[in-house]
Amino acid sequence: MAVASAGARMLPSLPCRFTGGRTFFGNRQLQTKPFLLLRLGDLQVECLDRIRRLTPALACVVLSAVPVATHAQSFRVEIAAPERLAAVLRANLDVVRWSEREAVTDEQLRQLVTTAPQQVRNLLATEGYFSPQIEAELAGEPGQRVARLAVEPGEPTRVAAIELIVRGAIESDSALEERMRRARSAFAVAEGMVFRQSEWNDGKQAAVRSLQRQLYAAARVTDSRADIDPATREARLRVEIDSGPPFVFGEIEVTGLQRYALPIVRNFSPIRAGDPYDEDELLKYQSRLLGSGYFASAIVSPVRDPAIADAMPIRINLVEGQARRVDLGAGYSTDRGPRFQAGYTDQNTLDRAWRFHTQAKVDRLSEQVVGGLTFPRRQSGWFYGLAGQFNHQDIQGEELTDWTLTGARTFILERRESQLALQYRLEGQKLPGAVEDDRKALFLSQAWTWIGLDDQLSPRDGYMFRLDVGGASRQLLSDRSFGRVRTKGTYLQPVSTFGTLILRLEAGSVIADTREDLPSAYLFRTGGDTTVRGYAFESLGVEEGGAIVGGRYMAVGSIEYVQWLFENWGIAAFYDAGNAVDKWSDFRAAVGYGGGLRWSSPIGGLSFDVAHGEETNEIRLHFSVGIVFR
Repeated sequence: MAVASAGARMLPSLPCRFTGGRTFFGNRQLQTKPFLLLRLGDLQVECLDRIRRLTPALACVVLSAVPVATHAQSFRVEIAAPERLAAVLRANLDVVRWSEREAVTDEQLRQLVTTAPQQVRNLLATEGYFSPQIEAELAGEPGQRVARLAVEPGEPTRVAAIELIVRGAIESDSALEERMRRARSAFAVAEGMVFRQSEWNDGKQAAVRSLQRQLYAAARVTDSRADIDPATREARLRVEIDSGPPFVFGEIEVTGLQRYALPIVRNFSPIRAGDPYDEDELLKYQSRLLGSGYFASAIVSPVRDPAIADAMPIRINLVEGQARRVDLGAGYSTDRGPRFQAGYTDQNTLDRAWRFHTQAKVDRLSEQVVGGLTFPRRQSGWFYGLAGQFNHQDIQGEELTDWTLTGARTFILERRESQLALQYRLEGQKLPGAVEDDRKALFLSQAWTWIGLDDQLSPRDGYMFRLDVGGASRQLLSDRSFGRVRTKGTYLQPVSTFGTLILRLEAGSVIADTREDLPSAYLFRTGGDTTVRGYAFESLGVEEGGAIVGGRYMAVGSIEYVQWLFENWGIAAFYDAGNAVDKWSDFRAAVGYGGGLRWSSPIGGLSFDVAHGEETNEIRLHFSVGIVFR
């Protein structure tokens, strides 16, 4: 709804009302469309609102058709008004736009100054000012002209009352009260606020959208009115919405498939035909398809057909992604130094939508090669995979070479993951001056992850928690029996507008009488960029044979505060404490603290920290960044 200001015709003693495109004073409708008066000697031309935006160009045509003495010049505009309103005027007034031209005739300039007050009134009305005082003058000699506008907006009109009415099938809805509460909250305009046209329009649309998101996809505004009383400077708002019928999901229609079979798409669906219509479920479905790796584009939308009574079909438009992809990556961290990686993925192995992937990584401390096969998601939501891995590393004097083969059954939702895995590991450990020690284990594990972050790459609010439990038995291809539990949690709390408080806790325990014959991958070490800063990577653990090896117990805690100086740049202060030991009685937390820089880049976070480790009394730099090219 566009508000049309009556400008100079406004009668202060009568209220004005905006209904659709109409303006009312009392009970009398007036023609309030702004007009332009062109003066060329005795010539007067009135132009209606339909050509108001073309007025300057029209003036040029008229002027060029009449033989008058004109002369091209440039000029500047001065606007005396409150800064926020001055910015609105500068962005929208014709006289300001024409001041950027190289040459304007004197007649054109006078015309622009003449029409400026009416444009100012129209613009101020959209900002809630209906009784402004405006003075416009043209000063200076030809060639040095100045167009001056002095604007006194007066007191703004404020919202005095709001009436939000919803009619239709929703009136018999058992959840009517909650739906109305959400609609009023979405409307956003509140009593006492300054009436602004943009907020009034946005509020109506937001209220309708809140109803359309669930069940009532055809909800629409049937009537809206803003009654403005210039005398009292009050606005009384009324919005009437027709909910339309309640809808349920219909059948799914898919277009764009060439390489993959229809069940690949259907098995990602969180909805079934007959489920109540919910826009959030459509967005969830679209997110799953985009995250599957099979599709470069996925648009999931309802088919809004007036002939449909209540079952709304779902149309899915897909663009399949590349079946084969090569990834190259590079990075650097003070933990592992320079890092390089290369990978290959085939999304459609044997034309069955089996995903084959292989990757090689190398850094200062390790070399790793991994390859695997993941099978398509089933209708139940579970999918299965197989993976093999070779890894060689030399960290803190402990040299490890291991081979693993893993089979996993995984279930992934938007905020929750569950994985049951069986892993067979052969490991060779070598310490300085010692003979290589071989270990093996068949490890069965179950992991749960809960995610509530506002952003996956650079979160600033939310939480993440992970719990892993597992074990092995000497009777089943393992050197010894043991159990293992590990938890890790992170909580981010926004502080004011530009701060983030980050709390982190991690703990682990191996249930066994001794760590002898246990693969090192199931023991614990800590220290480094992402654990206890101020100490070298995995330097906190158990001393053995001139090396630091893993212990049976580990606990780490951290508190960090980030103050964002700009949108993506911030400074941080942190305090870390933790250690890994073989006996709880030996546990003594190693403390590190310091500060650093943060950058939330489009590819993930960059961090640069300077930390002091109390145990070593050393200052260490911690830096990490990485990028992957596809």
